[in-house]
Amino acid sequence: MPKYRFICVTCNTEVVKTTSLETKSITCETCNNTMNRAMPKLNGPSDKTEVVNKYMGKISKSDQKEIVKSRKDEYYWTIEVPRLVSSGVYSLETMLDNGWVYFNDKEQMIINDKPPHRR
Repeated sequence: MPKYRFICVTCNTEVVKTTSLETKSITCETCNNTMNRAMPKLNGPSDKTEVVNKYMGKISKSDQKEIVKSRKDEYYWTIEVPRLVSSGVYSLETMLDNGWVYFNDKEQMIINDKPPHRR
């Protein structure tokens, strides 16, 4: 038999009882009035988690997407951008437009190794 939550109509007493599926109301133990079966509480914990790797059992935090995005940005700017600049495939205008390089006060070309939001 399942457990159900019952709330009294008059005194708002809340009781959890094991009853049959057909039981819609019971008698209140404090005021002898009707207690109606309540809907289950659906407001669980606010910190939602999801399994990242079901074999290892690692669990991600609720901000996992932001963490992964920041790691991808960091990798792109520290590894990929210097590799793209040194490849010689892209023109200076393209590299300047994408923010991969800039010129300092001494007119030296410097490779950006930080994402735009960290500059």
